[in-house]
Amino acid sequence: MVKHQRTSSRQRGYALITALVVIALMMSAGALLAASLQFRMWLVRQEVQGIHLTALTDAGVALALDRLSLSHFWSGIGPQTLGEGTFDVTVEMGDQAMTRVVTVTANWGPAGRAVRAVVQLSDYFPPKVISWQPLAFNPRGDSD
Repeated sequence: MVKHQRTSSRQRGYALITALVVIALMMSAGALLAASLQFRMWLVRQEVQGIHLTALTDAGVALALDRLSLSHFWSGIGPQTLGEGTFDVTVEMGDQAMTRVVTVTANWGPAGRAVRAVVQLSDYFPPKVISWQPLAFNPRGDSD
């Protein structure tokens, strides 16, 4: 004959509380993991956006160097599409006779970036960038 042992209601209460605590801890850990993954995805999107914008501005400066090697009086070009983004280039006279200030504005989706490069020209050598700096970007093109 088998005897059935009865568990007390007190033991069942402790087991229930323990199970609820474990479930609450697991849910908290899951929520923290989800928040962490969401933040990491945001960082990845920002990195991708930055890489695209850097490539577009570099392409604009490279185009300016190429065109300035053919003509020191090249003044720039309007919006050019490259992949999913666009860039435009403006060239102005620099402080010295053989320098030009190249401004490149790039857009990729809702984001944008602008850079300014000072280019040294020569009759005997290819143009070279002597200074480069990022600019504050105003995506609407409004003047401040």
